Amino acid sequence: MLFYENLEVYIQEEREKLERLKQANIPELGVILEVFGPNDNQDLEKNPGGHSVTQVVEQLVIDCHGVEGDRHVGLTRSATMREAPLYKRTGAQIVNRRQLFAVSPYECTLLSERLGVEVTPQLLGANLLIGREDGGDYCISHLPVNTYMAIAPAEATELPMPPVATLIHYVQQKGCSRTGKALDKAYGDASLTKRFVDEAEFERGILCSVEYPVTKPAILECGQRVFFKFPMGCCY
Repeated sequence: MLFYENLEVYIQEEREKLERLKQANIPELGVILEVFGPNDNQDLEKNPGGHSVTQVVEQLVIDCHGVEGDRHVGLTRSATMREAPLYKRTGAQIVNRRQLFAVSPYECTLLSERLGVEVTPQLLGANLLIGREDGGDYCISHLPVNTYMAIAPAEATELPMPPVATLIHYVQQKGCSRTGKALDKAYGDASLTKRFVDEAEFERGILCSVEYPVTKPAILECGQRVFFKFPMGCCY
């Protein structure tokens, strides 16, 4: 998690985010176009620059721990350098909200144009590629934080209760050197590491947590519909 320096900076940056949101063409209804599972070697030491790359699979098995078999699975995780402003690098255990990573086709197209190489969802480390139901372009990176993504069967005309699964947008994913190194490894261009960090600042996709199901796993697969629910708050 990254933090603003103070409230004044937060207000300014949030205004800019709102302007990007107005241009993002976020739908109320999306569709899962592809699903991606963990690769066969997620070990950072044994597979540098490639451990975060995902691969196409027929389905994902998820529950409140995250994606089955993924290195991010778990209700808790150890704090890392990302949380250093709060916990230093103490290995403190914190709640895990970095369970699933989603992108839209537009992010891949945009980053491919900027970097001059094909940036696929797999190279980004995505678990879900979510498109608009009408096939139009949109930028999922600008989805408001805490938006609920309720998953329904492919044939559903309205959201079932309960949904197949419910994901919550935790935070926008920023450009990182690990994915930049994966691009370097794929295309043999060392400049991609830093260029990716710079170019993917605001269009990299989103990290999600799994709110539902809890007691038994759910299956995510191509064709399922995604109902975007924009939060207002709670009442008692």
